[in-house]
Amino acid sequence: MRLLIMTKRQKEIIEDNLRAFEHNFGKVRIEKENYGLGFYVFSPANSDSYVQYCYNIDYLNGWLYGCVQA
Repeated sequence: MRLLIMTKRQKEIIEDNLRAFEHNFGKVRIEKENYGLGFYVFSPANSDSYVQYCYNIDYLNGWLYGCVQA
C-alpha cells in the first residue's frame, strides 16, 4: 500500500475500509490528485492506470466500503 500526500486524518478515515478492501482484492495504490481534493485508486498497486477516481476522502472511504460489501 502506498498513500501519497495524504494527511494523518485522511489515513485514519479510510484505515478500516482499506484494510478490508486489501484483504479481499489485494494491495492497492492510492494517489492524491495534483490539484483539488480527489484521489486515484490503482489496483493492483503496480498498475499504470487507475480503476477509480474519488472526488474526496469521504467518497474514497465509501467506495472502498462498497467494493467490500458487493
